[in-house]
Amino acid sequence: MTIGERIKMARRVAGMTQEELGRACGTTKQTIYKYETGIVANVPLDRIEKMAAALGVSPARLTGWLRA
Repeated sequence: MTIGERIKMARRVAGMTQEELGRACGTTKQTIYKYETGIVANVPLDRIEKMAAALGVSPARLTGWLRA
């Protein structure tokens, strides 16, 4: 599973739209879309941390360093 797929899955579990997640992270829904689809594969660490906090998961979960 890619980081984008993990972001998308966590966002859906949290019941958030791309726009809501973008606002919570200080970015746009277009950027979230690019992360989720793999257009941008190298997501900045500070952005991963903000997304993880907004989604209620650990950064390790989004990056795939932590499984299950």
